Amino acid sequence: MLERGTTVVVKFGSSTLVSTPGNAINDANFNSIARSIVELHQAGVNVVVVSSGAVALGRRQLSDLADKVDVTSKQVLATIGQHHLMALWSSAFAQVATLCGQVLVTKAELSSRTANLNVRDTLQAMLNAGVVPIVNENDSVAVDEIRYGDNDSLAAQVALAIGAAGVVLWTDVPGMYTANPRTDDSARLIASLSASELEQFRCCVAGAGTRLGTGGMMTKLDAASLAATGGIWTRIVGCAPLDALSAVIAGGYPSTLVTPTVALQDGRTRWILANPGDGRIICNVGAADWIISKGASLLAVGVIDVSGSFVRGDIVRIFHAETHIATGIARYDANEVVQISGCRDADIEKVLGYTAGPVVIHRDDLALV
Repeated sequence: MLERGTTVVVKFGSSTLVSTPGNAINDANFNSIARSIVELHQAGVNVVVVSSGAVALGRRQLSDLADKVDVTSKQVLATIGQHHLMALWSSAFAQVATLCGQVLVTKAELSSRTANLNVRDTLQAMLNAGVVPIVNENDSVAVDEIRYGDNDSLAAQVALAIGAAGVVLWTDVPGMYTANPRTDDSARLIASLSASELEQFRCCVAGAGTRLGTGGMMTKLDAASLAATGGIWTRIVGCAPLDALSAVIAGGYPSTLVTPTVALQDGRTRWILANPGDGRIICNVGAADWIISKGASLLAVGVIDVSGSFVRGDIVRIFHAETHIATGIARYDANEVVQISGCRDADIEKVLGYTAGPVVIHRDDLALV
């Protein structure tokens, strides 16, 4: 699946690196992963690691907070556990004569075009120097991973930032099933599906994560969907040998492969798709048809409603009814779009007292979903 010179992002969850009960460290797992990554590097394939485990390792050090589930306590545990996590990675890679380096980011930073490019350049420079990047969210100042994602979405965003070929989400189950295998004996593993088929499986994968992790399969589905928008495949895998990463990527072990329905997008498009923001612009059927079929700009005359808050330059999502059709950079503030929705070019200045033109989102700033 991977050609020489390509890059893959591999995310390891807490349950892979730290065992229950007692939050015991799986030294053998760290060592197996390091060996496997070096083998891939020797084959000309770059690997960026996204690593969970800081909170779980923090529990080993601070027993008073070990059973706390509030965000602030988990942030404290993460600050304690993060350097232990990096020490484990450093030790494992030292055994195979390889350097690794820590990269702490937040999703807010990745949403900035400048910061996104800086992260991309840093990761690429590390790979060029033969250094394995170990990426984690900076939990002391950001709480998305603690609350929601166990780093699944971060892995997808990193892949979009650097233009990786694929994402591997390593978990404690073999992949996605047609139903919950813990409660339904008829559940079967889904070996492969396209990104366009993901939505129909949401009802099958709803549920909590493991005791150590916070993600569960739902966040992996969301991450796979996000990666696919940029033309990046995702493989969800578990219960496979950690020293056989190359074979796992090639489909040699039970897993679920989510394939994109578009080719790998350019860097700016990937950045837009990775950071959709909270704002929504709802367009009419005519505008939707032009955007989808022609990649046309969204004009004020095609807007019928607005939700959320955004300002000029923010990334917002374009919907027709309940369907997300595109994402782009707004040329007007949300309150301005509300006022000029349905207006033709000649009427915009009459409504606002000024005009930035008829285009709400220009085709050059728009990425189709």
